[in-house]
Amino acid sequence: MTAALAVLAAASTLVACGGGEAAGACSHAERTRAQFPAGHLLPGQPEPTYLSEPPTSGPHAVVVTVPTQVTEPLSRPLQVGLLELGLVLVQYRPADVGPEEVARLEALAGATLLVAPNADLPDPVVASAWLSLQRCQDVDTDAIARFAEDRASRAPGGHLDG
Repeated sequence: MTAALAVLAAASTLVACGGGEAAGACSHAERTRAQFPAGHLLPGQPEPTYLSEPPTSGPHAVVVTVPTQVTEPLSRPLQVGLLELGLVLVQYRPADVGPEEVARLEALAGATLLVAPNADLPDPVVASAWLSLQRCQDVDTDAIARFAEDRASRAPGGHLDG
């Protein structure tokens, strides 16, 4: 297969977004590379460098309990630990997302989706799952819900009930 056909084939497998409150507000879902080693970090170990922002795999914290509501930013090792369980994490930049939009995102939260603030995001809203990212310039709950539905529980430890 030529390089051009390989690119075309890869592009055709991406999930289209949009159609929500702000049609086209989210990029196509992107698949990220797996990061190895991807083992558990011990308490006190320094945070590793990740291949994507936010991270979608790699060394991570051991997750004992999954929070039901998050009001503070999550550490990157904890983010990856949650993704390893099959959770979808929707993070937003508080400076760019107002209280009404946060409430719309939080309405999506459930057994397999967690919403958290993150001032260090490269985009206003980013949904992450194991090896997948969806970047959004605005809150598009339809696109984010489709991303989560397609990717929840699809991780090495993905055993969450949804």
